[in-house]
Amino acid sequence: MKNIYAEFDEKDKVYIISYGRETDSKKARWGRGQRNSVIVHYVTKGEGYFNDHRVKEGEGFLIKRNQIHQYFSSSDKPWEYFWVILDGEEAETLVQSFVSADERGIFPYDFKEKLIDFSKEFFINTEKLSRAKALGVFYLLMSCHEQKEKITGNRYVTEAKKYMEENLYRKISIKEVAKELFISDRYLYNLFIMHESVPPKTYLNSLRIKKACTLLKNKNLTITEVAVSVGFNDVLTFSRFFSKNMKKSPTEYRGEYHNF
Repeated sequence: MKNIYAEFDEKDKVYIISYGRETDSKKARWGRGQRNSVIVHYVTKGEGYFNDHRVKEGEGFLIKRNQIHQYFSSSDKPWEYFWVILDGEEAETLVQSFVSADERGIFPYDFKEKLIDFSKEFFINTEKLSRAKALGVFYLLMSCHEQKEKITGNRYVTEAKKYMEENLYRKISIKEVAKELFISDRYLYNLFIMHESVPPKTYLNSLRIKKACTLLKNKNLTITEVAVSVGFNDVLTFSRFFSKNMKKSPTEYRGEYHNF
């Protein structure tokens, strides 16, 4: 194991504690327990298990502050990994803005060779890192996630929008949509802000309104049937929802359309 520690001030909102690399599979294990820091691992060789979930080369796992966890190498394909430990009140939020970990805490990455080359050179010097340099290295590492994040993030948004459209007739929640994609609802929120400039709840509501307006133009459907078709079992709740967003009741909207 090689470990490089960094100078830090616990008053900082984000600070790096250490970087490390483990190449001995017998030592590549921890837990079961919890730690009060945020830790990101990148598996560069072989495979192992994080909280009973297999993690292989080209994948990593994110450990949140005070999360109960354990990890260990497989016996037939011993793993090696690179890690960074950080803390501060904004550490977890910052990491999650770059790293697309699913609900298991596992994420893919596509810069393994770059990471291996970097770590070989990085660990030649074992001097303690300054606060600025430690953070600089961290942001350099996070920048490797950015291009993949744009692609992966957009895919999550596309899948979320598709799920919303297909389940518009049900009373679905954003938490349900996120769970379907194996990501957190907070991460889904951040992705929608990034790609759609609106929260996912706002987007979902706009879909319901758009669909309701289309259905209200059909005089053969009752207001109750329209309400049920866009996820409302109670017509009064639907009417309040519609009126709040359209500044007119469903009946008024229908009347204006057919009188136009």
